[in-house]
Amino acid sequence: MRVLVVDDDPASRHVLSAHLSGLAETVLCESGLEAVENATRAIEAGTPFDVVFLDIIMPHMDGHETLVRLREVEDRAGVPPEQRMRAVMVTSMDDETNTMTALFDGQVAAYLIKPPNRSELLEKLVTLGLLSLE
Repeated sequence: MRVLVVDDDPASRHVLSAHLSGLAETVLCESGLEAVENATRAIEAGTPFDVVFLDIIMPHMDGHETLVRLREVEDRAGVPPEQRMRAVMVTSMDDETNTMTALFDGQVAAYLIKPPNRSELLEKLVTLGLLSLE
């Protein structure tokens, strides 16, 4: 499994990376622009990411805008919908508006509140069909 972690907070990137250690090849990005660049290179190399963990609140390009740009990259590359990255929004905001936007815009597969614990993270990956704990 290939995972893209996008968060402007180094500690948050580290936590997700540590939780994914041994389970996935993980690329860490501190901005939406860096994520778009990494996703573009990965698709061009034939090694696309399976899932992207996106912080919602980031400077310059927030998580929602980053996801729009990532979907544009996939569209231009002709990636079929069933092969697109699963998007998991990760945020410190536990409010219904952001949850509803993240879950119901048709682009996001799951939502995690910071800091996610390892069992919550693994449960999301199992639910998304990206991990089997057997």
